[in-house]
Amino acid sequence: MFDQEIIKSLKQIGFSDSASKIYLLLLQKSNCTASEISRMTGISRSKTYEYLNRLVSKGMCIEILGSVKKYASTNPTTAFKDMKQKLKLGYEKDKTVILNLSEILLPLYNTQNTYTDPLDYIQVIREKKSIIKKFETLEKQAEKEILSLVKAPLAMDLTKPHNLTEYSSLKKGVSIKTIYNTEDMNIPLLVESIETFEKAGEQVRVVDKFPIPFKIFIFDGKVVMFSLEDKIVSNSNLTALIIEHLDLAKGLKEVFNIYWNNSLTWEEFKKKML
Repeated sequence: MFDQEIIKSLKQIGFSDSASKIYLLLLQKSNCTASEISRMTGISRSKTYEYLNRLVSKGMCIEILGSVKKYASTNPTTAFKDMKQKLKLGYEKDKTVILNLSEILLPLYNTQNTYTDPLDYIQVIREKKSIIKKFETLEKQAEKEILSLVKAPLAMDLTKPHNLTEYSSLKKGVSIKTIYNTEDMNIPLLVESIETFEKAGEQVRVVDKFPIPFKIFIFDGKVVMFSLEDKIVSNSNLTALIIEHLDLAKGLKEVFNIYWNNSLTWEEFKKKML
């Protein structure tokens, strides 16, 4: 189960011995609970949770919602590609190790990924960077359309360069429609970002009749991402739910269309309010 050469390579790029074992297990087994992982690896349950949280934050695995929380590996090709991009120039040896690992581990991922549990279409992501990464991945995968209902607080850092993934999606012909709350138009950086993407081809509208209750993103009419604000904590943490369900996506698209048909175009809003 635990190939020592693979563990050696994982440790070379910063994984601990225990994290390597947990990651390898998730690649080879269908979705597992922390208790199952602890039992199969021999790592204490408390430490198992600690390592799982680290793997989730790195985008190497995800949480899956259900009666009992489960964990699953993400596609190693995508995960290691992101890791490779973060390495500084000069770490060519590590980049080579990462490339080799992604090629070796992909067959393991593909084999275990053929299993589908009835609740496995619901994923939970709680770490901000992982939420952004998942959104960008879904954005890259979209082939036809992306529908978004957006409200503050935003996961994206508006002070950083604009979302290059969206530019790529627009260039390949993906229809992107986004609706914003009127009350959020007092955020200068958000207005600037909207202007930029509207000029690039994104269709934008602003609603004031029916305030947006929470963020919803619908990808190609089949995958839905909810971004929910945690009202209990003071620093406004976000939790994302990703659900692959055709009927849910279809129903929420109808909701989106109601908002769309009762919203102002960006030009109408600017004439009226800005």
